[in-house]
Parts: sequence; C-alpha cells; structure tokens
Amino acid sequence: MRTARPEDATAIAALWTEAYVTLGGGGRIEPYADADFERTAARGEVFVAERDGVVTGVVALLPPLTSVARCIDHTRMCRIDRTGRAVARAEEAELARLAVAADARGAGIGRALTELCGERARAAGWEAIALWSRPYQHEAHRLYESLGYERAPERDTVDETGHGRLVFRITLGGGKV
Repeated sequence: MRTARPEDATAIAALWTEAYVTLGGGGRIEPYADADFERTAARGEVFVAERDGVVTGVVALLPPLTSVARCIDHTRMCRIDRTGRAVARAEEAELARLAVAADARGAGIGRALTELCGERARAAGWEAIALWSRPYQHEAHRLYESLGYERAPERDTVDETGHGRLVFRITLGGGKV
C-alpha cells in the first residue's frame, strides 16, 4: 500500500467505475475520469494497493474540517477543497471511495486500506471517521462493522439520484480535533 500518484489516476478511475457504476446498484451512472481522482487527491489523501505492479484497490481519507481550519503550515492537508464530504461532521474525517478490483476481492485489500485510514487518522489525533455506503453493499457493511465502525442510522440520507446513503462511524480515541 502506498500514497496514490498522479500516474495512477486512470487505474483509480477504472476501479471506481467498476465498483460504483458497472457493478453498482444505484447512484452514479457516469464513468469516473482522471479528473475525479485529481479532485479527490486535492481534498485529502488517496491510498492504493498494488499487486504485481497493478493498482487493485483504492481509498480516500478526507480530514476533519476543524483540522483544516486550524492548520498553520503549508502541507498538502492545508490546501484541501472543503467540498466533497458527504456525511462527515466538522470534527470527523471521512473515508470515501473504497474500491477493490472484482478479481482481487476476498484477499484483505479493502480491510488493509480501511485500517490504513484508521492508522493515519489516529496518528493525526483525529477524533472519528465517518463514511457512507449504499444499502446493497453488504460485504462492505460487514467489513466496516468488523473493524469497529457502528451504524449511525439517524444520519442516513438519500442523495440527488434518489439512492440511500447508510452512515457508519468509528470513534478513534484520539485527541480532540
């Protein structure tokens, strides 16, 4: 696992398209493009998993808005576009766009990427991570719950396409944001 690089954009867009458009059960209908990766990477960190030099998994971690507001140096985390977060509250990081290639599923890639996000958030002292998932993504729900994420049904929403977003949250036990 490593931080995504600009040259990974096409592979990442293909993974997101496979997971959320081709195999998806509602929501986005347009394929992802390199620009989607670029916008996501500008807002937070994007991590990939590789197998034999091929990107097989991807996830994004967007920092808490309160962390961005108090940032005083000029690191990547300070140049975050404050849009793009769907469910996280100001004090929460948001895990987004976790996708694993269909032929690589079941190998622990999604778990490893999700755990990496938790490690990064804890190291930064962030309080919690929130994420959303579609109702049909049962495997993802089991993964999140096995890692300690809890459903937050009071925060569920319906997006602009009319499809549900189920919210999950984990408290990290880190310092206040």
